[in-house]
Amino acid sequence: MGYNRMMLSALLLALAVLPAAAQEGDPAVTLGGTPAAGVYTLVRPSGAGTALLELGPSDPFPAPYDSVIFQGEAPAAGVGFEAARQEPAGWSAWRKADLHRGADGRFWAKVRFDGAGTGALMVRALGSGPAASSPLTLYSMQVFMSGAQEASRPGPRPAAAPAEPPAFIARDGWGARPPKEPFSPHKPDRVTQHHTQGRRPSTLEESLAEMRFLQDFHQNGRGWNDIGYHFLVDSQGRIFQGRPVDVVGAHVKNDNSGNVGICFMGSHHPPFNHPVAPEQLDASVRLGRWLQASYGAGPETYKGHRDRGQTDCPGDVLYPLLEKVRAAWRGPGLAERLQSWLGNLRP
Repeated sequence: MGYNRMMLSALLLALAVLPAAAQEGDPAVTLGGTPAAGVYTLVRPSGAGTALLELGPSDPFPAPYDSVIFQGEAPAAGVGFEAARQEPAGWSAWRKADLHRGADGRFWAKVRFDGAGTGALMVRALGSGPAASSPLTLYSMQVFMSGAQEASRPGPRPAAAPAEPPAFIARDGWGARPPKEPFSPHKPDRVTQHHTQGRRPSTLEESLAEMRFLQDFHQNGRGWNDIGYHFLVDSQGRIFQGRPVDVVGAHVKNDNSGNVGICFMGSHHPPFNHPVAPEQLDASVRLGRWLQASYGAGPETYKGHRDRGQTDCPGDVLYPLLEKVRAAWRGPGLAERLQSWLGNLRP
C-alpha cells in the first residue's frame, strides 16, 4: 500500500512539472499594465545598428515561459525582430526571431530562450532602407512554455446524426493543410465565442488569406495540431470551417473537450476596437441553433472566452453583445426578432 502511494505521488509530481502547450489564453505581454498591441511608427535610426523600434522592458510574468510570440502587419519587407529577456545575472543576448511574413505584410514572429524564466522582455524591430520609415501593427504578443503537445481530453463521438449545418466554406475551400496528428473526438456540449485579435478582412480573398495565415500561426507558431477554432466568421458573415465540429479544438486553455469555438475575424478590443457586423452575430445565432439541434448545446452554454479563462477575449466591443445573441437564439420568432434587432444596429 505504501509503495502504491509512493508511485502515485511520483506520477502526480511528474505531471505537475510538465510544460503546458501554447494555448489560447496564454499571458499577454504588457508595458506598464497596458498590452503591447498597437500601431507603431518605425523611425529611421540615427546610427548603424540602432533599432527602428524598441519595446520594453515589459512587466514581469507570474509564471515561467521560454517563448514569446507576436503577430501583426509589417508592410515593409525588410523588417526583422529580436527579443531579450531579463535574467538573474542581467539581460540575455538579443535573439533573432523566426519570422513568417506573407506578401501582404501579415506576419508572425517567435523567439525561444534557453530554459524557463519569468523576467521582463524587450523586443525590437530592425531594418534598413524603406523599412526605416513605415508603420508596424502589433495585434498581440504573448509568452508561453514550449515543448509539450497540444493538451486534449478526448471524449465520445456524438451518436445522433446532426441536423443540416449553416452554409460554410469547408477546409478544402480555403486551402487548409492537414492536421499534424490525428484529431481527438469529442461530443460538443457548449460553445465559446472568440475574436482572432488580428486583421479584420473584408473581401473573400482577404478572408481566405487570413484563414491560411491563422492555420500557419497556430500550427507552426503556437505549435498546435491545427487551427484552434471550429468556425471562423469574417466581417461579411461568411462562415469558414476550422476543425471539424466533432473533434477537440485548442481555443480555451485546459477547457477544450466538448467545447466548440466560434471566432470572429478582427480585434474587437482596444486599441483597435473593430466594429462587430450584424452579419457576424447572425452567423453565431445560426451556428448556435444548429449546435443545439444536433448536440443539445443550448444558448445557456454560449459564453465568451473571458467567462472561461483569464483573458480579454472576445473583446470589450463584442462581449456586451453576447446576451443579444443568446436572446435571438431562443424561442419563437427568432428570425424576425434578430433581424429587427440587427437592423437597429445599422448606421
